[in-house]
Amino acid sequence: MTLPAPAALLRHGPEARLVGAIERLDAAGIACASRGSGAWPWPRMLEGAAQTAGLLVGMTEAGAPRAPVIAEYRDVIVRAASHRGPLRFVAALERRVLHCWRCTFEVRTARGRVLLSGRVTLAPPRRPEEP
Repeated sequence: MTLPAPAALLRHGPEARLVGAIERLDAAGIACASRGSGAWPWPRMLEGAAQTAGLLVGMTEAGAPRAPVIAEYRDVIVRAASHRGPLRFVAALERRVLHCWRCTFEVRTARGRVLLSGRVTLAPPRRPEEP
């Protein structure tokens, strides 16, 4: 199976898109390589993990929007405040929560050390007519 480029699926522009390539997509979840290898403060790692979870939900869940939005973060554990070098974002679907999707995530170094982990809940984007 040929995996699409994240740029074709994410709503983020080039500067905000933190996922460079989808490395794996299977029943266990998704793994993505970071875009670039510069400095990664933990909030930027968190956003990359959320983008990865969004790709997972948008590509695998029936009825899910192609580009869901973040509803909440839970249980975020910051093991390293920053990192310099390429990263690997890993996400798996934990469960549905009403009309949302909760995913677990990890951000790892190229050698597999976990830098950040937690859960992110994704929701469908609001329709323009909704307040």
